[in-house]
Amino acid sequence: MQDDISTYSILIVDDKPLNIDLLRKYLDEDNYLISAATSGRKALRLLNKIKVDLILLDIMMPEMDGYQTCQAIKNDPNISSIPIIFVTAKIEPEDLRQCFAVGAVDLITKPVHQDVVKARVKNQLFQIKQLQLEKRLQESNKLAELGSMVAEITHEVASPLGNLRLSIDYLVEKNHDIMRDFEEQKLSKDSLSNYFKKVEKALQMSSSNINLATNIMLSFKKVAVDQCSNNLLSFNLHQYIKDILLTLRPKLKKYRHEVIVSIDETIELNSYPGVLSQVLINLVNNTLLHAFDHNQSGKIEISASLEAQIVKITFSDNGIGMDENSKANAFKKYYTTKAGEGGSGLGLPICKELIEDVLEGKICLESTLGVGTTFIITLDQDVSKKQPRTTSSRD
Repeated sequence: MQDDISTYSILIVDDKPLNIDLLRKYLDEDNYLISAATSGRKALRLLNKIKVDLILLDIMMPEMDGYQTCQAIKNDPNISSIPIIFVTAKIEPEDLRQCFAVGAVDLITKPVHQDVVKARVKNQLFQIKQLQLEKRLQESNKLAELGSMVAEITHEVASPLGNLRLSIDYLVEKNHDIMRDFEEQKLSKDSLSNYFKKVEKALQMSSSNINLATNIMLSFKKVAVDQCSNNLLSFNLHQYIKDILLTLRPKLKKYRHEVIVSIDETIELNSYPGVLSQVLINLVNNTLLHAFDHNQSGKIEISASLEAQIVKITFSDNGIGMDENSKANAFKKYYTTKAGEGGSGLGLPICKELIEDVLEGKICLESTLGVGTTFIITLDQDVSKKQPRTTSSRD
């Protein structure tokens, strides 16, 4: 991760070497890592070999012009995120419109001036740096949440394992007593019958605690692995949300809120479960922090439906709701009504970014003061139809 914009890599694409040399001269004193290509095809081949952070692209080139080159870059998911600045002498409104229509972020008009080139390049690189810092912060928040979940899950699993230990110790003690009575020929029918009843009860308790600990650990494993890998997978929505809520059980137990899940058990998705888990965990955390007054007993409801290959997930609470200002700013980064009380102002913006940029869906909210808040998420049942990637099924 770069911390100094001088370490960023810039690719200059122009069919005239003199233009390349001029741009390189203007940028050399900033110590950027500069590469060059004299055609669109050469640029595409080069982009598959080296890491590039920003592209300066000429429009008027033979065979493959700048527009075509830009479109080819934007159609390749491996390099589509690289920002492109057009360098052009074509300044008619239609030319400018086409520059931005094919995906350019900015343009520099010819004849180029050093100060303009340097300023526009620095502006784009600072924006890249800002996005990288935000992604780093987002990743840090995700890892912090996983770390918190590990501590809470460890505590939660300790309870059933402790109960299991007590059951086993009890069985060992009773087994020792019954063997002693048998050897001393003091074993009666009533004591043996009583022994069987106690053993059955202890075994039932042991089985229940083993199942609880196992389910908690398996659910946490699914959610944690998915968050770290972010693979495209086929999964059952109802079961996966149950897994997420089971991993959040230690946190939810601290409150008196009722959590209701109302989801058709037949809904299957081909999407990114790790990303979806980040979204839902953020929504739960947001609700626990903002929706209810201290010691208030509330209700959280998660429902979902499927229609025409579109999945609609509704996440609602009957908490205090939002005023108009909070609703207008809810998805803005760093906006929070709980500064200094655990609010970072990133939870809902991260949700929106993940839903729109990765899951290719939409999120909106409805809220009324004193009534509650509802988040409505709409997703494609099969995201691979929009964004072809390698798909695997969950074991």
